[in-house]
Amino acid sequence: MSKERETIIATTVATVLPCIVIGLCVPIMNSVAGIIAPNSIVATEAQSPLSSATPSSAGGGANSALDLRIIFYGYPQIGVPRAGTAEIHETGISNIRDITFSPIGGELSPNGRFIAYDNCSNSNRGIYLAEPDGSKAQMVIPLIGSPCVDVRWSPEGAKLSYLAQPDRSLRIFDIASKSDTLIPNTQGADLHWWSPAGNEIVYGRLRGRVGAGPVGRLLYITDLRGNSRQLTFADDFVPCGRERNIIDASAPAWSPKGDAIAFTQGECLFVVSPAGGDLRQLTTPPYASTPSPKMPVTFAYSPRWSPDGRWIIFNGEGGLCRIGDGAVLNRISPDGNTMVAIGKLPYCGGPFSIAPFNK
Repeated sequence: MSKERETIIATTVATVLPCIVIGLCVPIMNSVAGIIAPNSIVATEAQSPLSSATPSSAGGGANSALDLRIIFYGYPQIGVPRAGTAEIHETGISNIRDITFSPIGGELSPNGRFIAYDNCSNSNRGIYLAEPDGSKAQMVIPLIGSPCVDVRWSPEGAKLSYLAQPDRSLRIFDIASKSDTLIPNTQGADLHWWSPAGNEIVYGRLRGRVGAGPVGRLLYITDLRGNSRQLTFADDFVPCGRERNIIDASAPAWSPKGDAIAFTQGECLFVVSPAGGDLRQLTTPPYASTPSPKMPVTFAYSPRWSPDGRWIIFNGEGGLCRIGDGAVLNRISPDGNTMVAIGKLPYCGGPFSIAPFNK
């Protein structure tokens, strides 16, 4: 994770942050001071009815089996990141263990057999490939500079994408040929994800500069030659004018079927088509004074699609988790009709990676 991203998370936990979502304008206080309820709710766009607005238990109600490995990280103490691994099954989360080879976890390959990660070290700094437990590690991309780097795999597992310093442009590394290619016109990129066809990448682009006022993001899609188009717009969301007007569409994840992109904005989960249409809000935050009966009530952060595309798995604590409390992991159907609580991770505050579990 980059220093800029760590700064954004720290600001979310420790200071006042607005909730900016479609039809919702709510001031939020930090977790120590408590949460301020909204003064008003603006009508949201129509959603399909839910059978239940609350999560069901992890042991029932699921229509597809889960057999996944997860790599995650968070903050057991303020300013002290720690990473771990676990297994996700229908019965919940099990076999939770700390990992030591990277403080910010890493990205599992699409088949779950390898992990790519930045070791974030002062010595032998670089992006490494290894077994999921960190064994047989080999540096593939040497790095210079202090910010840790987020890495993503191409869908066929032959390439890695990452953010290059100092301008945070996207680069693509071919593992076999060892070629490293810049994607032009992607300066200021942030968390990103490949299309299932492998010909495009959706990414958040920073708006503003950390340390120089409000920082937010909007989503863009680029092909591998640098031809970008904007996917989300500030007018798609209703900002809180009294709360710094931050629009922060972040952490996009492209569905395996290619028909939808999940992301979070204002600690709520959204999906949008790659063409930019059919923007839908799937969750509503707990601090809303009159939560929508058509949406599950939960925070949302760091969405990932299950390999079969039937579920969106996400962190249910958002940016307001209490350090040391852990993070609830949920899954929701793409239509928003069913949400299931999977279990709880020991650390909150960071994103995660999932892939099929290979024993």
